[in-house]
Amino acid sequence: MSMDRRGFLQKTVMAAGALAGLGADLEAEEPSPATKDGPLVETVRDRVWLWCHAAGAHTRSPEQYGIHGQSHITPADAAKYLGLRNVLMVRHGGDLLPPTPECAATVASLDRVVWGIEGGGGDDVDGALGLRSTLPNLEGVMMDDYFGRVVTTPPMWLAANGPTFPVALTLVFPQPIAADKVELLQSQWSTGDYRSGDFVLEASTDGAQWAEVAKGSVPTEAGGTVALALTGGPFKALRVSILSTRDKAQALSCGLTRVQVFAGGKEVSLDGVQASATSEYPGHPASNVLKAAPVEDTGPFSLPALRKLRDRLHEGRPLDIWVVLYTGEFNLAVLKPHIDLCDVVTMWTWKAEDLAKMDESFDRFERIVGPKRKVLGLYLWDYGTGKPMPVEAMEHQCETGLRWLRDKRIDGMIFLASCICDLGLEAVEWSRKWIATKGAEKL
Repeated sequence: MSMDRRGFLQKTVMAAGALAGLGADLEAEEPSPATKDGPLVETVRDRVWLWCHAAGAHTRSPEQYGIHGQSHITPADAAKYLGLRNVLMVRHGGDLLPPTPECAATVASLDRVVWGIEGGGGDDVDGALGLRSTLPNLEGVMMDDYFGRVVTTPPMWLAANGPTFPVALTLVFPQPIAADKVELLQSQWSTGDYRSGDFVLEASTDGAQWAEVAKGSVPTEAGGTVALALTGGPFKALRVSILSTRDKAQALSCGLTRVQVFAGGKEVSLDGVQASATSEYPGHPASNVLKAAPVEDTGPFSLPALRKLRDRLHEGRPLDIWVVLYTGEFNLAVLKPHIDLCDVVTMWTWKAEDLAKMDESFDRFERIVGPKRKVLGLYLWDYGTGKPMPVEAMEHQCETGLRWLRDKRIDGMIFLASCICDLGLEAVEWSRKWIATKGAEKL
């Protein structure tokens, strides 16, 4: 951050003032070496963020999260208390944290700001994008609690519980087709059951004689795809013989979301195809593999709304689109087309007890998100159970995140939330000391 820019920001703060209940008078601080004239030196602190809500957002109704006491700390004061200079400003329910110049002035002296908009077509989009001209440290917009409202469960074929393997799924075409590729999409049942394992793909040119043309394993992840090359043909029928399940308990079964067939690089229409299976769970027939998942095409959480937002970001100073993805949403359908339109995907573990599986969860997160920039979310309170975050769990997630940051597997870390930082919570105080100790470490 240059001195001219800092002078501009200070004038903005003086002119706009602080919004009642949200503002804070910050002492003038020298910018970090990473923000004076560009990224000269990057430290851990440069990559750490604070998730901010309006003062008191999580303590007005103790029954909601089990947090007792009354918090009065503002986002800017909470950032200063923790020793952080990057913030995400996000509404909580009906609480005020609007994207207005007055509210923006309260965080104008910080290094980096991302503003919450919920869905790509939400009410705060216009205001947030309008801050580009008055808040030079604005770097992006955040879509909070996004996928739970945008993703629908697709139709899928599921075999009955505990079937006899192999389970065969057969497609018979109305006329022979010169197919050269087949893709199998893993089932996406919400409990994580009905996952297919190893398989053999057979083809028939006459519908009577069968020959093995490929074999492999279906990826475990919901909607995971395996592509298979075909030679020979034209083919009258295809048969997938599933040899095993990936289930460790419960259904001990298999299933698929879709079977897609391609010829010359183009998807073949499956109209008129007859699908059958040697095992079907009631309500989930084999014919479901012929159907595309329903896509939400209206409203603030639709793909059209997100595409429109993407286009609007090119109309002025570039901003990134951030989005929240909970580990419990990894099995949801149709994640990819939405993630493809985002720049930064943040991973959150809702219950502290699941932090023991952080490495396993992050491996899945990387496979789902691909090359997108990744940021780790760290809760300062166990919101999933309404209890304090154990210090040992806080230490585990901080040290694990630091390891991933050093290894360049993530771009940053986010502590949540500002509105509990003045309650004397053990996890908050431990994190404050951790930031003070690790913050200056060079990356």
